Amino acid sequence: MIQETKLSKNQRSPSPHLKIKKDHKIQQLSSLNTSYQSFDQQQQYPEEGKLLNFIIELEELQQKSIFNLKLCSCLLEDVQQKLAITNDPNNSQLRRQWQYNKHYYQEFKYSLQSEYVYLGNSLQNHKISQQLRSRMVDWMIEVLGNYTETTTNATFFRSLSIMDYFLSKSNTQYFDQNLHLIGISCMFIATKLEDIYHIPLEDFVQRVSHNKYSINKIKGMEKIILETLNYEITFPTILDRLYNLYYQCFSLNDDPNLQNILEASIYILKMCLHDYSIIQFHANTLTASTFFYSISDFVIQKDYQNQNQILDQFSSRIISISEINQIDFNQCQVKLKELINSFKKKYPDLQNLDKFS
Repeated sequence: MIQETKLSKNQRSPSPHLKIKKDHKIQQLSSLNTSYQSFDQQQQYPEEGKLLNFIIELEELQQKSIFNLKLCSCLLEDVQQKLAITNDPNNSQLRRQWQYNKHYYQEFKYSLQSEYVYLGNSLQNHKISQQLRSRMVDWMIEVLGNYTETTTNATFFRSLSIMDYFLSKSNTQYFDQNLHLIGISCMFIATKLEDIYHIPLEDFVQRVSHNKYSINKIKGMEKIILETLNYEITFPTILDRLYNLYYQCFSLNDDPNLQNILEASIYILKMCLHDYSIIQFHANTLTASTFFYSISDFVIQKDYQNQNQILDQFSSRIISISEINQIDFNQCQVKLKELINSFKKKYPDLQNLDKFS
């Protein structure tokens, strides 16, 4: 996966910066009856957002023939932060940080709900082929993949979101030959928005377009895009929705296995954006399906016991967080699996996803 060595100052991230680590000790149960009674009375549920602890507890409970365990409802506030504040109520700096994280996340959640932009009909009014759009997605991965020291995944997702949003809002009909300039201009806008050290305009002229488009051409298209969108280019992308889902499920846990789940989800989302048919789904549905697929793949590969129970719990939780219905989720899961299994056959010439991931 691409190593993100620099984080964008403007990058949206639902995960607060404060990381307070406290050891979570798994309770030892002495017998079936007494352990179940103690478990019920003290509400020793698996700590929210900790997949590995949850799996360990499930395995221990199975050995003791306890099968009616349920996940407690997820809390948006991180449990570790609450414990730290409780243990040190006079720490004003810690309290301010916790309050900031709480209100920041509330505002972010409101943004996800109120600033939703549907991008599944971007080619509807244009003479641009789906195949060329797929090649543009692949090319954007290559271009931005050569600037990994200064750009992040957020730049790619922002570039493509701006392009699709512009095409869906524009009253001017565009053709295949226009997409190259539109894509370059969208990347130029996105890197200025997301990256601390943005890609210079001269690079887009010389290295990216090989002098096919002048500075004035790119800046002219940039002006058209911004005016068409009324400068509304900071709406949450599908990557923001994935970060939100990850944070609500796993909180501040930075376990490498969980990071692998996140990276796998980002990879699959990039794969999905190549395919015009699958992006017809609501962004929340597509994000939820992608995230659940990555979790399922992880659980199956690790060959954990109680796999069905684990996946049922996560499926219910992800659907609840995403506020989607079960039917749409199931349909998207089917389409997603078909795309993953057929991607290389369907897009044999598009190699940059693997090359720059």
